[in-house]
Amino acid sequence: MKTSESIIEISKALHSAQAAMGGAKKDTANTFFKSKYADLTSVMVAIKQPFADNGLSFVQCPLMNDQGVGVVTRIMHTSGEWIEAELVLPLVKLDPQAAGSAISYAKRYSLQSMAGVPSTDDDAEF
Repeated sequence: MKTSESIIEISKALHSAQAAMGGAKKDTANTFFKSKYADLTSVMVAIKQPFADNGLSFVQCPLMNDQGVGVVTRIMHTSGEWIEAELVLPLVKLDPQAAGSAISYAKRYSLQSMAGVPSTDDDAEF
């Protein structure tokens, strides 16, 4: 993980945002495993208002290196402070569809992890 020189203000903002956040709803079906999961949209819905209310935003940029593909996720605060992490996943198959799938997967898990958002069932509170 990388950070701006100071993370005092972003730490306070993340604390407040996380106190206001619910979970990301597991409302997407995984037909292969016969289960449900929280997709990227559910994660974004869970963080959208708490982030906005606390001066937080994020960007995610795809990356590729000799280990695979993934994303760099940066959470930013209106103070200029930021926290950044990189998640790289190996590619089993070298084609655009596999890369796109891995990038989507990395975006979801990276953002959910960095924002501190749990996955919840549709009818459950955490």
